[in-house]
Amino acid sequence: MRVGAMRSQIYDAQKTARARWEQVQMVWDDSIRREFAEATWEPLDQMVSDALRAIDQLGTLFNQVRRDCEGEG
Repeated sequence: MRVGAMRSQIYDAQKTARARWEQVQMVWDDSIRREFAEATWEPLDQMVSDALRAIDQLGTLFNQVRRDCEGEG
């Protein structure tokens, strides 16, 4: 499984999106931007962070299963 590669792609995309969001905030500072941040950006960013943590946990679990299976063979 390529959990590490998938995680890396998601992490890189989140990092890029965060950097661009920082740039946008420098030029877009009104109530609409703040509403967008609260209703859309912040929940999305949190979901991606949660997904990355879950992927890390799955990676750990897969590695343990692999070690357990190799030990029985």
